[in-house]
Amino acid sequence: MARKRFPRNDPADVDRSASAVARGHRHDCPAWRSPRSLARHRPMNPASPPAPVAQERESNRALLDERIQAEQVRLLYGGLLVSTGGVLLAVAVVVVVLWSVIPTHVLLVWAACMMGNQVWRLYLRHRFNHRVPDRRTVARWATLWAIGSGISGMLWGAGSLLLFVPDSPVHQAFLMAMVVSVTSAALLLIGAHLPSFYAFILPAMGPLVVRNLVEGTTDNLTLAFISFVVTIALISFGRSYHRILIESLRNRFENEAMMKRFASQNEELDRARQVAEAAKAQAEAANRSRTQFFAAANHDLRQPLHAMGLLAGSLAEKVKDPDVIALTNTISASMEALEGLFNELLDMSRLDSGTIVAKPVHFSIRQLFDKLRLEFDAEAAAKDLSLRFRARSTFLFSDPVLIERTLRNLISNAIRYTSSGGVLVSCRMRGGVPWLEVWDTGPGIPADQQERIFEEFVQLANPERDRRKGLGLGLSIVRRLCALLGHELAMVSRPGWGSMFRLKVPAGREPPMVRRQPVEPAIEPGQLSGKTVVVIDDDVEIQAGMKSLLAGWGMNVLGYATVDEARSAVVAMASAPDLVIADYRLPGGGDGLDAIDSIRQRFGRDIPAILITGSASPQLVSIAQEKGFHYLLKPVMPAKLRTLVNFKIKGNGSPRSQT
Repeated sequence: MARKRFPRNDPADVDRSASAVARGHRHDCPAWRSPRSLARHRPMNPASPPAPVAQERESNRALLDERIQAEQVRLLYGGLLVSTGGVLLAVAVVVVVLWSVIPTHVLLVWAACMMGNQVWRLYLRHRFNHRVPDRRTVARWATLWAIGSGISGMLWGAGSLLLFVPDSPVHQAFLMAMVVSVTSAALLLIGAHLPSFYAFILPAMGPLVVRNLVEGTTDNLTLAFISFVVTIALISFGRSYHRILIESLRNRFENEAMMKRFASQNEELDRARQVAEAAKAQAEAANRSRTQFFAAANHDLRQPLHAMGLLAGSLAEKVKDPDVIALTNTISASMEALEGLFNELLDMSRLDSGTIVAKPVHFSIRQLFDKLRLEFDAEAAAKDLSLRFRARSTFLFSDPVLIERTLRNLISNAIRYTSSGGVLVSCRMRGGVPWLEVWDTGPGIPADQQERIFEEFVQLANPERDRRKGLGLGLSIVRRLCALLGHELAMVSRPGWGSMFRLKVPAGREPPMVRRQPVEPAIEPGQLSGKTVVVIDDDVEIQAGMKSLLAGWGMNVLGYATVDEARSAVVAMASAPDLVIADYRLPGGGDGLDAIDSIRQRFGRDIPAILITGSASPQLVSIAQEKGFHYLLKPVMPAKLRTLVNFKIKGNGSPRSQT
C-alpha cells in the first residue's frame, strides 16, 4: 500500500495524525508520557475539577506537545536543502584557500567526510518526505537529525585541528571566520531543536578555542577569546530563538483549536469573538518577539564578518609579498561570498517566518528605474552589454522596497548569464494593467528546467559552482516576494534566444510632491593622507580593524567607544575632523545618530559622516537622507569603504547633497 506524503504546510493534517496516534498508542509507549499526562494517574484532591474535565484538559495538552514536536521536526528537514548548499559552499572555500598549505590527502579526506554526511542526511530527508511520522517515529527522526548535526559539528571541529596552520595568522583567522560563519548561519535552522543545536555548536566551536589556546601566542589567545565569546553569544541566541519558536507554535496551535471549537458553537458567538481577539493579540505579540530576535541576530551575527573584513583589508594594505597579497584577496572574495550567502539565507528565513510584511504605497516606477540604472550600469558595461530601461510616467501601487529587491535579483541574473547583446527592463501596459518585465539575450532555459530554476541553490549554467555566478537563491527569493505581494509572476524563455521574466503590479496614482535634494556627480577618489577621521564603535575588534585600515590609508584616526567619550574628546579639538564614522548601536546613552549630531554641533557645520549599521530600517534610511550622510550595512568590505570615504571627503563643501 502506498504511503502518504508528510504534509508540509497543513497543520490540520499533522493534528489528525497526532490524534490517530493518541487513540492507538497512548498506553503502548510509556516513555512518551509527559509529566502532565502522568499526573492523570495520581490521586486528585477534593478541589480538583471533575475527572472527565481534567482528563480532557491533560489530553489536549499532550496532543499540543506532540503537534509542536512534529512541527519542529518538519522545520528541520524542510530546511535541509538550504543547509546542505551552504555547507558544501563553505567546504569548497576552505579547500581552495588551504590547498597550498595543508596536505592534499588531509583536505580531501575531510571534504569527503563532510560530503558523505550531507548525502546521508539528504537520503534521510527523502525518506522523511515519504512517510507519515507518528509519535514514536517523530522522536526517531529527531534523533537521527541530532546525530547528523553532531557529526557535522565534529567534522568542523576536526577541521579546526587538522587544517590549522601554526605559523600563519592569516590562515588561522580565515579558518576561524569560516567556522564562525557556518555556525552562525546554521543557528536559524537547528535552533528549532535544542539537542541538535548543542550537538553541533559545542563540537564545532570547542576545538577552535582549544587549538588557539594551545598555541599560546598573543594573536592566538585573542582569537581564542573571540571564539569563546562568539560561542557564548550563539548559544544565547539559539536558546532565545528556540523559546520564541516554541511559544509561537504553541500560540498558533492553541489559536487554531480555539477557532475550530468556538466556530461550532453558534450560541457562544460573543465569547468566541472575544477569545479570537485575545488570540490575535497573543499571536501579534509572539510575532513581535520573533521580529525583535531576527533584528538582534541580523546585527550581532554580522559583527564577526565585519571585523574579519576590516582586518583582511588592513593586512592587504601592509604586506608586500605577492603570495600574501593574493591570499588576502582570496580571503576578501570568500568573505564577500559568505556575506551574500548570509544575506540571502536571512532573507529566506524572514520570508518563511512571516516577519517581512508588505507595505504598499503609490510610487513612481521611473524613479526606481533611475536608481537601478545607476546600480547596474557599470556591471553591464564591464561585460560590453547594453542595459536599457523603458517606462512611461507610470505610477504603481505596491511595496517599493520589495519591488526593488525583486527587480534587482532579476536584473543581476540577466546580466550574469548574458554574454552578448543586452538587457531590457520595462514597464508596459497589457490589457490596461502594468507589467514589469526583464528581458535578456542570454542562453535561455529549456522547458523541462523552467520550474527547477525557482528552487533553492539551482543554477543550470554553473555546474562548477563558481561563486562569481551567485548562489542560486535569487529566483527563489523572487518567487517568494511575488507571493508575499500577491503579484502574478510569469516567464517566457527560448533556448538560444533569451528569457523574459515579468510580474503584474497594480496601477497607482501620483503621490504628493516631495522636495528632492540634488545629487552631485561622482568624484574621482582623492588623497586621504593627513585627513582626520573620528571612529565611534564599542566593539574592540571592529574598532581596532577600522583604525588599522584607515591608518594604512594615511589618515589620522581617533577612536572612541561611546557617545559620551566622543563628545568629551571633541571639546578639546582645535579643528573639526574631516570625517565621522559611527556605529549605529552604541552602549550607554545615545546612538550613532546622536554622536554625529554632537560633533556637528560642536564645530557648527555639517561634517561628512558615515553611519554603519547591521540592520537598516526604512526609518533609519529616511533619517540618513534628511541629515545628509551615508549609511553602510555590515559587513563592510574595505574597497567599498575606501570609495565612500574618498567621496565624502572630496565632497566636503556640500555634505547635504551626498545622500
